[in-house]
Amino acid sequence: MNLKKWFALVVAALALAACGDDSSTGGDGGDSGVSNNPEDPGSSWSNDPSNLWKGAGTEASPYEINNENDLLTLMDEVSVNSANYNGIAFKLTADINLTKKWTPIGCVKGQSYRTFSGTFDGGDHTIKGLFIDDTASFSGLFGYLKDAVVKNVKLESVFIKAGSYAGMLFGKAENTVIKDVSVSGNLTGNNFVGGLGGSISGGSTIENATVAGTVNGNGTVGGVVATVISSTVKGGVNSAAVAGKTTVAGIVSTLSMNGVVELCVNKGTVAGAMDVAGVVAKAARVEVKQSGNEGAVTGEENSTSSVGGVVAVASNSAVLNQVYNVGAVTAKSVLAVGGIAGKFVTEASMTSAFNQGQITAEDVTNAGGLIGKAETCKVTGAYNAGVVSPIANGASVAGAHMSTSEMESVYYDAATKVAPTEVGEASETMKTAEFLASLNAVENVWRMASDKYAGFPFFTWIK
Repeated sequence: MNLKKWFALVVAALALAACGDDSSTGGDGGDSGVSNNPEDPGSSWSNDPSNLWKGAGTEASPYEINNENDLLTLMDEVSVNSANYNGIAFKLTADINLTKKWTPIGCVKGQSYRTFSGTFDGGDHTIKGLFIDDTASFSGLFGYLKDAVVKNVKLESVFIKAGSYAGMLFGKAENTVIKDVSVSGNLTGNNFVGGLGGSISGGSTIENATVAGTVNGNGTVGGVVATVISSTVKGGVNSAAVAGKTTVAGIVSTLSMNGVVELCVNKGTVAGAMDVAGVVAKAARVEVKQSGNEGAVTGEENSTSSVGGVVAVASNSAVLNQVYNVGAVTAKSVLAVGGIAGKFVTEASMTSAFNQGQITAEDVTNAGGLIGKAETCKVTGAYNAGVVSPIANGASVAGAHMSTSEMESVYYDAATKVAPTEVGEASETMKTAEFLASLNAVENVWRMASDKYAGFPFFTWIK
């Protein structure tokens, strides 16, 4: 056995002790204070990378990850020896079947932040069989990413049962770029659980990511990412079944501090007991645009919960633009349920939206085809063509429409009207060029096709 392989096997066991479960909440910040540049006199590098992998560590000649032992060595160097590889490039050169229980690349141990800060290019190769079964937090292929780039990675047959900040690809990421990635498997965690990752912050971006399988957690559970702070998720598609107790969504659970969700679609089922939605559960001071839900959304009994096809609770100047729902939305004994949003309050605004999903709201205080409870908000250029039932406390547009909310160019299909006093538009009228023009007068983003969306208008960006 050569020295490199011997080293990888010996320290693999040590990694569990180095990055075991701890009580850290994974808050933002927390630099270890140790340089990881091999040319820096204060470097913590314990091994010359050129002795561990082929290549030069540059974009033109990255260090090569050719097999499982090469990947284990990277894990050892980051999680055990605290080498973050800032500015160093790695590339997967072959498909890898993992045969050993996995310890994430990067972690938090007490006040020690062991992060991966290099570039990892998966080369469109596939890593199969990633297996984690313990109570540790910061779980995934990577535990903790900071100032990193991860791209072209495919994970299949993932099984993870872990603590908080858990995802199939990463646990937590700060100021990191993640693009062109896909994951598939079964993930179970506690809080901050996302199919791709647990948390992104500090200007991180995720672009073109797909998730399949199952995602289960306790609180703050998202099909793609659990929590997004001052960061962007663009081009995310979730097909996984997502379930949790509180704050559960098909794409992102909580979106805050100027975060953006764009061109994202949920196709998986979503179920939870408190604030449940197809795209984003809680949105405050953020933007959700060109995104929609196509999966069934179910909210369990909870008198303070809100359930929405797109957003459960939108508040504090949250902006929704070009959003839609065609999935069934079902809730019982909750505060508010809507085809687009459950609660839409405190200066939230919605421009260009449609719902065609059926709303089933049993013993619900506020149920609407578009919004459950609308207060101090504005909705412009939207329509509902989804049935709301039963009719008690329900309406075709908004279950509760407070005087502080504004609605302009908002329509509903007369065939779906809830209250006898509602009038609405004839279904055939809503499929005409004249009706299309009325929506495009607000924002020129609509089109129609007889074989799509039952002939009703939909968005130009939808393929």
